[in-house]
Amino acid sequence: MMWMVILLLGILAETTLGWTYHYSNNTMDWTQARQWCQTTYTDMVVIQNQDETNYLVSWLPKRSRSPYYWIGITKKHINEDWRWIGNNSTWIGEQSWAAGEPNNNHITEFCVEMYVREGENKGKWNDEKCAAAKYPVCYKAQCNTTTCDRGRCQETRDNTTCLCEPGFKGDRCQTAVECPPLTQPDNGYLTCSEEKLTFNSTCQFKCNPGFLIKGLQDVTCGVTGVWSGPRPSCTSYKQALLAVVGCGALSAFCCICFCWMKHRKRKKLAQVRHPEEATSPSTEAQG
Repeated sequence: MMWMVILLLGILAETTLGWTYHYSNNTMDWTQARQWCQTTYTDMVVIQNQDETNYLVSWLPKRSRSPYYWIGITKKHINEDWRWIGNNSTWIGEQSWAAGEPNNNHITEFCVEMYVREGENKGKWNDEKCAAAKYPVCYKAQCNTTTCDRGRCQETRDNTTCLCEPGFKGDRCQTAVECPPLTQPDNGYLTCSEEKLTFNSTCQFKCNPGFLIKGLQDVTCGVTGVWSGPRPSCTSYKQALLAVVGCGALSAFCCICFCWMKHRKRKKLAQVRHPEEATSPSTEAQG
């Protein structure tokens, strides 16, 4: 029985829904409606796509005539674009407005109501004077400052997701990305800034006396869990000196071969241009 309870609690902890919708049975002007939404819930409803419109229309009580429901899109002047409160979005669906709307019939129709009556205008919008009395529709957000530890909370109607900062992961961005463990180099040792090798931690490699480090001395754990470079190695002074001498000898040998070949090529060209044993008819024989 206890295991069943633990399992159920685990499932409930994993289940996260997005915002919820709410409305009032009392009519208010647009400004009062928004204040009521902000005081009681989060804000007046903001619609981001047609699916949310369809859901709202199916959920709200049907009304055959005005007053209908205020939604959170408005403007201040006749030549301005319609904008959603909160996110300043200008999204308007291709078929959101009712036929002939918005018509600004009373010059200052700068607020919007949504019809919920049956028929061709079901779910359509109408521009209206902000002083008119309508029913407010609000939403209550699930995202808050503690929802995501190291990320941004993104919310939709049925889902809440944490978009993690680089170097962090988890359902709440609570876990730093880890890099694979590093081994001590032969004839050397390493020290790390953190006990856990997580994002942004650094490790420094050092060699024992008599040995030289070959490669990067410091490496850092990156955002994808990969070290900034391969593990270096420790080489003895003798091996390093032999390597330098060997490289120098090889370079000298290559230089000598190159110079010798170049000298031979020049000598050959000179022989072609000025043959030493070439014979030509003398002027006396011609006479």
